[in-house]
Amino acid sequence: MTLGEKPAVIPGIYSFSDVLDETCVKLMEKQAKYSIRRIQEMEECLITLERELDEFLSRKNRKLR
Repeated sequence: MTLGEKPAVIPGIYSFSDVLDETCVKLMEKQAKYSIRRIQEMEECLITLERELDEFLSRKNRKLR
């Protein structure tokens, strides 16, 4: 366990099923956060690509005139 992480033992929950359920919920939350971060990164990349495409098309249109 690293500094700042909560211990694996959950106070008041003693059954394996409860611990497993809590672990699955935390894993799903981590996965959701990771997915949101990746979507944001892809959005930034898409914005950059859209700008580059706009610039490319603008230059191309100027050359055709």
